[in-house]
Amino acid sequence: MTEVAGNNREIHVSNLPRYLAPFHAKLHPHFFTDVLVVGGGLAGLSAALAVDPSLKVLVVCKSGLDVSNSVKAQGGIAAVWNVPDDKFENHVKDTLVAGGALCDKETVEMIVRRGPAEVRKLLSYGARFDRDEKGDVLLGREGGHDHFRILHANGDSTGAEIMRATIEEVKRRPNIRIWEDSFTLDLLTCDGFCRGAVVYWEKEHDTELVWAKQTILATGGLGQIYRETTNPSCACGDGVAMAFRAGAVCRDLEFIQFHPTVLYIAGGSRSLITEAMRGEGAKLVDKNGYRFMQDYDERGELAPRDVVSRSIVKQMAKTNSPNVFLDLTHKDPEWTRKRFPGIVQICAEFGVDITKDRIPVRPGAHYAMGGVLVDQSGRTTIRGLWAAGEVSSTGLHGANRLASNSLLEALVYGETTGRLAGEIARSEPDEFRALPLANAPLDAQSKGESALDVTDVRNSLKSVMQRQCGVVRNESDLTDALNSIKSWSKILLAKQFTTIEAWEAQNMLIVARLVVEGALERRETRGGHNRSDYGPFDPNAPAVHSLFVNDDRQ
Repeated sequence: MTEVAGNNREIHVSNLPRYLAPFHAKLHPHFFTDVLVVGGGLAGLSAALAVDPSLKVLVVCKSGLDVSNSVKAQGGIAAVWNVPDDKFENHVKDTLVAGGALCDKETVEMIVRRGPAEVRKLLSYGARFDRDEKGDVLLGREGGHDHFRILHANGDSTGAEIMRATIEEVKRRPNIRIWEDSFTLDLLTCDGFCRGAVVYWEKEHDTELVWAKQTILATGGLGQIYRETTNPSCACGDGVAMAFRAGAVCRDLEFIQFHPTVLYIAGGSRSLITEAMRGEGAKLVDKNGYRFMQDYDERGELAPRDVVSRSIVKQMAKTNSPNVFLDLTHKDPEWTRKRFPGIVQICAEFGVDITKDRIPVRPGAHYAMGGVLVDQSGRTTIRGLWAAGEVSSTGLHGANRLASNSLLEALVYGETTGRLAGEIARSEPDEFRALPLANAPLDAQSKGESALDVTDVRNSLKSVMQRQCGVVRNESDLTDALNSIKSWSKILLAKQFTTIEAWEAQNMLIVARLVVEGALERRETRGGHNRSDYGPFDPNAPAVHSLFVNDDRQ
């Protein structure tokens, strides 16, 4: 169980429902497993693979295994890899600098030092990274890194290749069962201990109670609370919301990383344009063709993401334009097609030939630095519950994630939580016993699908978050956003629904409230949190974390 200590600012929230939907132990089927993993991205699958093979593991995925931020990751994995002049200390330094003096140095050092071993494990699964003519792994460089240390695959499809190999390895393990298209509604808790989860089978329209000796949360991010986002439709913050309802302490949720370069074409999908493109020499120019980044930071296009995003927003305002452009037209066309085949294809669908045309881009919500608070072992503040990947707050990213550190974190914490949760589960006796837990149905007036347009609420929330809690924030906008969220929550969270869309909307309201509450309380500009009404943080003052506490569960 994680202990909460240090320089912290507590933000208390109450009047949240404990469970979203009614259930009763006598009315639903039961499933028993040693370890339950909620989430099928890289962190979740790494956790499942690390559990002792003598134990039974159930992986529950909201969508299919091929739908996650891990699959969509383009740039690669950051690791100190056979480069004589690169050292662990360099990678640690770059991470700490990007993190706005809010990283946990011990955690950063632990993850960085374990990186190469975890990458070699991927190679053993059959992952194929790009190599040169000599057979050596090709390394890229991205913003914030002072060395070439980004391993990539198929040019700009690293996540897809890593997940392909990892999924194949998971399917070779007879002790791992996978439930796809299964929505985890809530964590089951009793006497401060997580006992499993309530899972809804979308195809059967039925609910099942999963009982586990240990539970690992690996549900990914929350980008869908924003209108402009690189995240898949499943990234609604479900894991943070369900953990917070259960009483887990969350941390630093106000820090949202906006990726600087997201494809911006009216009617088109908001596809990520990898940071590796700038690492390979792409220039950022405004609508007049002016290369502007040097006006804002001496590192130019290779400045950390928070700096580049803020600079783009300022240049857009200065030129009264909805976007800027990424220009790679000065590079050899054949090299560009080979290095970035995925982006070539995506842009071509909208009539943009990146070997000849500039790519229209603007910032979009990309990654949540905060999440469910965990210690260096991945333990949350609830016994029997662990967390890994983007849903967690480990201390690696601080106020701003260094490019390509997320897959690294998913590998390290996935392995750690799986191994340690498995050790505890193995020491516990098999007791196939369901606890007498239940959540009573509300009266007919509190069932809301027919009376509420949930889609409209979701769209309104996403628009408010984009306008009033985006790249640049201020007290007036944040206050208005919080009032809107509280108003919608008062209606939606008091009702019980029967659809995934509505449950997602409830989760999104809870998570958005935490993000905005944290942003209001943090009266400084630091990393991914930019307050136009407050200046940069004081580097000589102690860094303060935001801790979110559910008063109903304390």
